[in-house]
Amino acid sequence: MTAFPDSKRSFAAAALLCATVFLAGRALAGDPVLQDVGLAEAADSQPVPTPSADSGPEPSPAAAEMLKSMREKGLLTEDEYQELYRRQAKYEVDQKTRGGLPGWLQDWTFGGDVRFRYERRDFGNLAFGQTYTLGEDNINIVAVPNRGTGVENRARLRLRLGGEKKVVPDLTFGFRIATSSEVSYGNLYSSTGVDYSTRTLSDPRSQNVTFGNFFDSKSIFLDRAYLSYRPSYAPTLNVIAGKFANPFVSKRFLDSLIWDNDINPEGVAASYRFDLSPDRVWLDATAGFFTLQEISAVTLSYNSTTNTAVSVLPDIDEQNPYMLAFQGGVTGRPDDWVQMGARISYYDLSHIGTRVAAAMEDLGNGGAAISRNPLFRLLGPTNPLFEDGRSQGRTREMVADAYANFTPWGDRYSMTPFFQYMHMMNVVGDSEDDGWLAGIDLGSAALVRITVMYASIGRNATNAIFTDSDIFEGFTNAKGWYFAAERQLWRGVRVRGAYMRSQELEGECPLASQSLALCDTASQISDLAPYRKTTLDRQRFQLDVMVDF
Repeated sequence: MTAFPDSKRSFAAAALLCATVFLAGRALAGDPVLQDVGLAEAADSQPVPTPSADSGPEPSPAAAEMLKSMREKGLLTEDEYQELYRRQAKYEVDQKTRGGLPGWLQDWTFGGDVRFRYERRDFGNLAFGQTYTLGEDNINIVAVPNRGTGVENRARLRLRLGGEKKVVPDLTFGFRIATSSEVSYGNLYSSTGVDYSTRTLSDPRSQNVTFGNFFDSKSIFLDRAYLSYRPSYAPTLNVIAGKFANPFVSKRFLDSLIWDNDINPEGVAASYRFDLSPDRVWLDATAGFFTLQEISAVTLSYNSTTNTAVSVLPDIDEQNPYMLAFQGGVTGRPDDWVQMGARISYYDLSHIGTRVAAAMEDLGNGGAAISRNPLFRLLGPTNPLFEDGRSQGRTREMVADAYANFTPWGDRYSMTPFFQYMHMMNVVGDSEDDGWLAGIDLGSAALVRITVMYASIGRNATNAIFTDSDIFEGFTNAKGWYFAAERQLWRGVRVRGAYMRSQELEGECPLASQSLALCDTASQISDLAPYRKTTLDRQRFQLDVMVDF
């Protein structure tokens, strides 16, 4: 038989292959017209050639017969025949698998990770019968109840599992569940006689759960649930709503003192990338609106004599705190082995109520960090700090950062120095309102990745309820070092060790001479004034084994 020229052979092969797939699908479905032709029965009556003994699944008899016929007629070479045979078999298996699942279970992508951690927090050694002086003996003091920690060794676990599915081509739904434990904020302020504390079932700043407690079960929570819209006409635009990964956190360096990386904000955000020069210079812009707390009730005091009620502390009105966030950045890649970037971020937290203010001051911020601080209502209307007493507190923060990534010898030997500066723009008296950090990343997990960082965070330099809960115990008014080394053992398995050493930045509140209300909670309660020092002067060790799947 005379073989077709190569161009005609390729065209005929493509046409017959399309016909094969179509006929095979109808044969699998039991098409009566195809059965009347007799093709399916004819194929069943002849042996089906297999490319090799371990070739795996086989295509339908109709498809196998068609491929064999094309090979015999010279339309396919032996190599082409074997490749198409395997691909057709795999295609049919995939179609059967998909066809056996309901529509809502198809087209999902799942993934997650688990982290096992050994952690040691070293404040000092405690023993029965000893006397401890706050501010001198290094003890982690817990205000309510009166307890103290010297050296704490604990094993911890973090599990996260999530999935995504394209609802329509441009719209994606995603979710993630994760471990976490309950936490409370504002406890120190509650010692004033009114309960300003806020208790949450899960910790927004940590997905860790601690081993122990009589082998109790560990709690799982909904960590993310969102819709992401990426229109095909603008592929670099992303609009996301729900509870989602923080779009303001850098992926290039250790960016955790403005935002703890475990925080997943709730609201809506949009990001867009504009290429000035493809793959060389581009701009990024991100904006977000986040809701922080929902206040649905006020605290009422009833007067039986007048048969009236009035709103009193702690919840004096129903205003909900919310945040507006904006970020702009420029990235340049002058050569294939160097990339540099810089960003400016602005965060505006408004309608701060008494409970949010109490949480911020419990974690290190001074009362001066909040304009129109609703807790100044406690001072009385004649005090110059008192304004109107409503939940209209506000913070405004500006953050600038930059990094450079150098890979002259490849990613395994990369170098990434980084720097970040933070400033609260509304602080009363301009007191302790600046902070900064500087560090460098060396290498990669494939070889070994080393991170070194030093940070100094003023009392009012950033919003204390969002800062990382590990590095400085989640407090502001701190300074110290962070060291970490990470190594990939196998694909999907990494090990990391970290060491943190922190100290109190300022022992005294500079604004105390004006009013203690301008200082943090510990300063305002005389018998716990040294509390911040003993909490922040400590060392912390972590050893993590992480598995990604």
